Amino acid sequence: MKNTYPRSQMYVERRGSGPKVVFVHGGEEAGGSVAFSSQFSLAHAFTLILPDLPGHGRSPAQGHKNIERDALLIADLLDDGAHLVGHSYGGAVALRAAAQRPEVVHSFTLVEPATFDIALEDPAVRQMLGELAQAVAIPDPRQRFEAFATVVGIHKTWPDPLSGTYLRLAEDLPHLQPDTLVPSRQLAEQVAAAGIPSLVISGGHRAGFENLCDIMAGVLGAQRAVISGYGHAPQYSEEPFNTCLERFWLHLPSHSRPA
Repeated sequence: MKNTYPRSQMYVERRGSGPKVVFVHGGEEAGGSVAFSSQFSLAHAFTLILPDLPGHGRSPAQGHKNIERDALLIADLLDDGAHLVGHSYGGAVALRAAAQRPEVVHSFTLVEPATFDIALEDPAVRQMLGELAQAVAIPDPRQRFEAFATVVGIHKTWPDPLSGTYLRLAEDLPHLQPDTLVPSRQLAEQVAAAGIPSLVISGGHRAGFENLCDIMAGVLGAQRAVISGYGHAPQYSEEPFNTCLERFWLHLPSHSRPA
């Protein structure tokens, strides 16, 4: 089966008016409009574009999760230009989309991206990866999924039994970072070389993610922010996160701002 997915099958919610912002969610079952519901207030000044990645929300599943396939969908969704924000798995997707179409990315924001390969020499990142490997090796899908979520800093009550989306994610976990992917450092260097203003945000809950985000910000030449108290999903803080984004966008160089 080809790693293609018809754009027409991917559900996309749009809110507001003004410069476009594409938000790329991570493992949230319900998709973009739930993962970034705390950002709806930004619609007063921006057009929020909230896709449901394949297998999430109202977009039907098609085989295993596939970063390269999803990146093609997001790159296409950028149309003639937009700000791009990616969280967790969606950060890895957004990085690839930005590298594919840098000329239409007005700014680039990563939130605790799943780009662990950029920081393999860091001891805290290696420790976190070891814990993730132990979680992924758990035979029972529910226990595997819960252990994985705990390691990355997601603490919530999961449905019992797991929903179809979360069960598929549990089954996909061993396959999310194939060796064939272009290295994250190479992609980040391409984004930096294109002069895209960038911001990297972390949640202040785990040294591995803090160090990973520091390293990613260094390669991108990005601004850096920490918003604590919400684990792996600092966007749920709402006002602090939204203010951070708006300030970043407000102070972009004039040539980077959308018309």
